[in-house]
Amino acid sequence: MDQYIVPSTRAWLEHRYLELSTVEFELWLVALSTLTLDVVLTYVGLQSGFAEGNPIMGYAFEHVGFAVLGLVKVLVLGTAGLARELRPEYGPVIPLGLAIPWLFASVVNYTLIF
Repeated sequence: MDQYIVPSTRAWLEHRYLELSTVEFELWLVALSTLTLDVVLTYVGLQSGFAEGNPIMGYAFEHVGFAVLGLVKVLVLGTAGLARELRPEYGPVIPLGLAIPWLFASVVNYTLIF
């Protein structure tokens, strides 16, 4: 696949990746923050009478309770940490892959609740 990337584009991507790697710790903090925000806003939304949009999680909430959300988030975070250890070259990308969808979900929840 590398042969299909224009050299100037490749250099730009490598430079951006190096910039991200200098803030990897902060990206993990952003992932943890968005995780927390998503859990809190999901809880507030469910307490306000909203239904869970994910049918699998909705089923889990009905049969296990809200604690299943925390369990799932811990499993996802643990899997991401394991992936970080096994593939360190993807270090800064992994927390971004967690933070972006959690931030999107938080914005949607916040918009619906408030």
